[in-house]
Amino acid sequence: MEDLDVIFPEFGSKLRQKDFVLEDGYTFLNHGYKGAVPKPVIEAQQRFEDEARRQPTNTFMRKKQSNWIKSRDSVAEFLNADPDDVVLVPNVTSGINAIMMSIPLKSGDTIIVTNQAFVSTNNACAQLLYHKGITTRVVDIVPPIKDTNQVVKLYRDSLDSILNIRAVVIDYVSCPCAMMFPVAEIVQLCQKYNVVTIVDGAHAPGHIPLSLKETKADFFTGNFHKWLFAPWGCAFVWKNKRLTFPLRSLTSSAANADIASQFCMQGTRDDSCFYSLPAAIQYIRTKGGLEKISAYNTRLLEMASEYLVRLWQTSTLDIPTSMEPPFLRMVRLPEIYGFSTSQDDKNSLMDLIYHDHHIDVCLKSVNDQLYVRLSVHIYNCLDDYKKLGNAVLLLVDRGRRRDSRY
Repeated sequence: MEDLDVIFPEFGSKLRQKDFVLEDGYTFLNHGYKGAVPKPVIEAQQRFEDEARRQPTNTFMRKKQSNWIKSRDSVAEFLNADPDDVVLVPNVTSGINAIMMSIPLKSGDTIIVTNQAFVSTNNACAQLLYHKGITTRVVDIVPPIKDTNQVVKLYRDSLDSILNIRAVVIDYVSCPCAMMFPVAEIVQLCQKYNVVTIVDGAHAPGHIPLSLKETKADFFTGNFHKWLFAPWGCAFVWKNKRLTFPLRSLTSSAANADIASQFCMQGTRDDSCFYSLPAAIQYIRTKGGLEKISAYNTRLLEMASEYLVRLWQTSTLDIPTSMEPPFLRMVRLPEIYGFSTSQDDKNSLMDLIYHDHHIDVCLKSVNDQLYVRLSVHIYNCLDDYKKLGNAVLLLVDRGRRRDSRY
């Protein structure tokens, strides 16, 4: 860890103590769920909340849309996107639903998703089946994976064999297996079949450099509250200019039909999380930008995953390096007596690790084996992962002792 301390003296435990409000003794290793928010961003959000309490009507009626537009413009610049193509939404779930309901689908049309899709995407497709008679077909993408060509071929085979495909949902980084898909290649393939492409980039902003002006996808949606240091409830949808149909908000109290008004005027919703987005982006800049953050995180992730693989005598998920996200890694757990790979047992094990060791970490079941989905950020250090490693070994040893009694 010495090299990280020397090269990045401002990151790690010192930064955690200085800039974050994480509880002492609490080890936070699940930023892929919701990230920690730094103090400057918390303070920015608090200022907007305080102003709304001091002047409720003035803040809502006269300042709401200008604050929303300022925040949208800030993130559009960060994403290298035209502000007119970007709207702010609470999360990718909201974004996917707005996109799905905006595409002019008809009964008999088909949407392609994968088995790696987040549950909310499946739920949105189920609603389309119920209301419009839209069919969903699933492409199974299961490790081991040799190379990205294998993934692209699975999409190609589906596009060749399934009738009436209207839209394809592509995960940028999948939730169940933390795999980074070859998005550009898949989008290029889908264009040849004249289908609408929807990129679920829930894990992308603040994690992977984005330039939406250069993407060929039709829609892109991503969360800001995972890796971008934003408060919970911050995300965006981007729509490609070439699409002729409008992006529609699922709910709106706006009298105007323009897209900003439709997505901004959402009744009495508290938008202070949106208004703090410029502060979150500025925080990234003060830390050297994504390039410096990525340099620290990728190195720490390599050190942490190598350490745990050696300690547990296991392995990482069998996927090509090009499909490993910069800040996420799947490391197989050793067998722990009494815990299967069922959803209930997985959740119970996460609860046990938290209650006994005050560690929050994400566990996933892949091919009937349990994996920890390691995540890293600039407020983490190698000691966090050593603590996790030792906690798991204690559970393994406890299980062996119990097993020996029977």
